[in-house]
Amino acid sequence: MRVLRFVETPLGRNPTQIDYADYREENGVKTPFRWTVARPNGRFTIQVEQMQQDVPIKDDQFAKPVPPSE
Repeated sequence: MRVLRFVETPLGRNPTQIDYADYREENGVKTPFRWTVARPNGRFTIQVEQMQQDVPIKDDQFAKPVPPSE
């Protein structure tokens, strides 16, 4: 699967192409484990090694951070 996006910049339209590959089924959901992102200034690949769904998250991870003291 491929997604192609364009963003308007002062230099003109800037394309970003994302190719999704290596689909694997995890708990009944097919998920891409490799994303290749291509832009005019280069390209890079994101490779996922493992995935977990419905992992419990502790409530304190949703708390606002304490502001720095002055």
